[in-house]
Amino acid sequence: MKKDLDTIILTRQELQIMKVVWDLGTATVKDVCSAMSERKRTAYTTVLTLMGILEEKGVLAHRRCGRAYNYTPLLSRNQATANQIRDVVSRFFDGKPEKLIETVLESENIPAEQIAGMLKLNAEHHVA
Repeated sequence: MKKDLDTIILTRQELQIMKVVWDLGTATVKDVCSAMSERKRTAYTTVLTLMGILEEKGVLAHRRCGRAYNYTPLLSRNQATANQIRDVVSRFFDGKPEKLIETVLESENIPAEQIAGMLKLNAEHHVA
């Protein structure tokens, strides 16, 4: 059930796994389980199942290396972030990114110099 990478939204647990794989570049189930268990004990079978789901979604690919499978990401961290932002803007803000920005400015205590830096980045992005 492979999906278009532009539409994939990761669950919280899937994202935790992908962060480990992105950081390592390639990882076995054991690598991911060990990394995740540093914060919270995670069962090997849970990681195995979730990595299989991620592979079905087309987010991970594996190749056999001895007795283990090495998984590599097919979905980049940047693409996953863009997908999530698009989804949030669509679902919560009626497809209007300015509503998201307005909400962030109203709900977060962002220093004026940080806002100025964001405006500068925005201006540079649209000039280029």
